[in-house]
Amino acid sequence: MNADGPWRRLLVPLVILVALSAGGLAMCGLPGDSLEDGAGIVGIYVVNGVDPNDVEYSGTITISPADGPDEYLMQWIVTGTIQAGVGVLVGDRLSVEWETVTSARGTSSGTAEYVVGDDGVLRGTRRVDGVDEAGTEEIFPET
Repeated sequence: MNADGPWRRLLVPLVILVALSAGGLAMCGLPGDSLEDGAGIVGIYVVNGVDPNDVEYSGTITISPADGPDEYLMQWIVTGTIQAGVGVLVGDRLSVEWETVTSARGTSSGTAEYVVGDDGVLRGTRRVDGVDEAGTEEIFPET
């Protein structure tokens, strides 16, 4: 198969996703771990959201440790877009600043606020800079 042409658009995101998955799996907490056990929220997640325009989306989020205590690097891969952010976890609340890394639709940035549930699901709102309304997201640990 030739890597040029229409296949290239499919192969590049696939290679990125495989690379992220391989790295992220090594950092996943074990089932039954809690925030207090030190496993934190590191892992690979499935995201379902509704943006401020009421458009539904889904994708994958990888959460990995950052340099500081209770800091996490986050990367969203959603419908042809890659976004990255840094979050700080205080108790069960995760506050994130994010920006678009690559997208055919242009760049954006914003903030997100999540509550980490006892079930490991992150639920919250996501804001885009310059837009008054907030979207919502639910982020489920991959099983």
